[in-house]
Amino acid sequence: MIDAHPRILVWPAIGLVTILASGCVNGTAASDNGEPGFPFGPSAIGTQRLAYQPDIKSILDSDCLSCHSAREARGNYSVSTYAAVMAGQRIGDASSSLVVTCSPGGSMYRYLSGDAVTKATEIFRWLVYYNAAQTR
Repeated sequence: MIDAHPRILVWPAIGLVTILASGCVNGTAASDNGEPGFPFGPSAIGTQRLAYQPDIKSILDSDCLSCHSAREARGNYSVSTYAAVMAGQRIGDASSSLVVTCSPGGSMYRYLSGDAVTKATEIFRWLVYYNAAQTR
């Protein structure tokens, strides 16, 4: 009969569970699987790769540039160039200001013309999944 103190047997068990559980964690980066309802609802973009030129710039030029130009940068934010758009943004971060303000419920969402859900989804996917690629 083994006369071991219960605390001595607990630590090896905790170590074994920790090692086994760590093998279940997969450290892969997020990927865009083109699920039509993600993240804001069904959209018309499918799974094509997105880039600032030609995808995002056209949205920003048509819906944002009139108030956020180099000449009139409301909120001290301009969308007149790629560098200006990227100012203060965090690539791969869904909490970046451009994503948040253009998302449904965000302060700029109402200014997205036409299919706002698709435009908001494009901005989200471009900044978060496609690392704010400048071109394709």
